[in-house]
Amino acid sequence: MSAARPARRLVAALTAVALMTATACGSSSTAAGSAGSTPATSGPTPTSAGSAASSAPPVASSAPAPAGSTSSGASSAATESSTSAAPPVKPTTLHVWMQGDTLKDINIVALNAEFSAAHPGVTVDLQEQTWTDYSTKVATGLADASGAGPDVLELGNTQVAQFAGAGALAELDAADFDNASTWLGGLKQSATYDGKLVAIPYYAGVRVGIYRTDLAQKAGVTPPFDSLDALQAGAVKLMVGQPDSYSGLYFPSQYWYEGMSFVWDAGGDIATQGTDGKWTGTLDSAASKAGLTRLKAFVDATSRGGNGQTEANDALVMAQDQAAMFIDASWKPGAVTDAKTGNPKFTGKVGVFVVPGTKPGTVMPQFLGGSDIAISKKSANLDLAKAYTKMLTGQKYQAVLAGKGYIANSTSFKPKAGDPVAAVVVKAASTGRFVPNSKNWSKVEDGNVLQNMFDDILSGARSVDDATKDASGKITELLNG
Repeated sequence: MSAARPARRLVAALTAVALMTATACGSSSTAAGSAGSTPATSGPTPTSAGSAASSAPPVASSAPAPAGSTSSGASSAATESSTSAAPPVKPTTLHVWMQGDTLKDINIVALNAEFSAAHPGVTVDLQEQTWTDYSTKVATGLADASGAGPDVLELGNTQVAQFAGAGALAELDAADFDNASTWLGGLKQSATYDGKLVAIPYYAGVRVGIYRTDLAQKAGVTPPFDSLDALQAGAVKLMVGQPDSYSGLYFPSQYWYEGMSFVWDAGGDIATQGTDGKWTGTLDSAASKAGLTRLKAFVDATSRGGNGQTEANDALVMAQDQAAMFIDASWKPGAVTDAKTGNPKFTGKVGVFVVPGTKPGTVMPQFLGGSDIAISKKSANLDLAKAYTKMLTGQKYQAVLAGKGYIANSTSFKPKAGDPVAAVVVKAASTGRFVPNSKNWSKVEDGNVLQNMFDDILSGARSVDDATKDASGKITELLNG
């Protein structure tokens, strides 16, 4: 989640009164608030794994005049207008809630200006949000019957089922949106609830292997690795001559996002849903336990000092020269070399690779984080909300994101030309997986069920059999609650 900061309102509009004035006087008007964006230096963070929001540029524009009032210019125009003048357009406000992560990079100013030009009289009330306590704010906003709640809203992909299950999101038709046949599988899964499309994929985030290129070259370790065994051997080789506290590949014990990759790679899963709609935890299945046993062996061989820790400080561990590799979001190399919080002397010495699967030549499945765009079922402006969502998630503006290193919502977008990180990220995203699509999933996350299970197993506090039996029982109870 991103650091908390006040939400700010960005308003982009063309008013009905101004348009009438322009028509009557024969003058041309300029769309409000168009500005360029600064190229991103790194891609987005996975929503569910912590994201650093970028700030969007302010939008200088005007809102529609209050109903029943006119400006002096409008009064003059009305006096001179003839019966052939365009009929007045009823002013409408479309409330849009977005996280700050992509606003600058997608050039939201230009997007809003384009939308306003295509929909005269519509004000886009864009409110930038933060992830902190966002679920609570969304629940309140979607229940608001005054019309002040969001019409269109960005949701982390693990949040969609919670609000869809509460009946708060509008059902959508994939045929109304661009690239539906090539949406990323993990995002499409997160946008679907009970067989119905309730959101539109926006962008994704995925984890990759991150390593010190100088140390790898010195040790004769050459990513990419063909298999998990090869990765483990390389990590062990990087530990030679280092202190006992040094990690060849740092892997904290509560890191459930990447821990689940080992479960999926072995054919296991968190839970399955029966034809009766009931969920059953399956972390205690033979396949899941095989993946967890392999993970335990991998961590024992390659990682030091991660017991009781999450992945929050893995970049810092590398920056402090305590690890040669770790696995996390594709933007984390920048955190390693950050001048204030990292170690700038490692600039140009941090690379990325696709995490390999157990079977040679395969890619390890990765949890596909990211965001979807949903529409409130209570929206009084459903058609406008769909049109805005189509523009935001459509070909033109998704191409803008893809060109800046993001994982766009469709497999039709190629990696950013000349960007080796983007090529790795797109390949890693091809194996994207997702959590059980239950409205009660947040209870599993909030209850730290997976964090506790992985911590117990990787720290050696409990056996794989005992920890998975307990976790599967809790997951079954919570998902069906």
